[in-house]
Amino acid sequence: MKIDGHFDPDADIAWLRFEGYGPERAHGEEVDFGLRKTDPETGEIIALEYRKASETLPEEFLRMLPQPPVGVPG
Repeated sequence: MKIDGHFDPDADIAWLRFEGYGPERAHGEEVDFGLRKTDPETGEIIALEYRKASETLPEEFLRMLPQPPVGVPG
């Protein structure tokens, strides 16, 4: 499985997108850690957004994620 991700330390938000992610078909739902996006046809999780990521995810993992490109929202 391929995973694409970014971490914005200023906003303290981490985005993880899994293989097959497509914004046109993602259904978002608020969860305790941020946002979970699922494929409405299969119910599979295709993306996760972690708010307060530095409190939720390991620091070593966050350091591995690149910052989002300038001018491109997560």
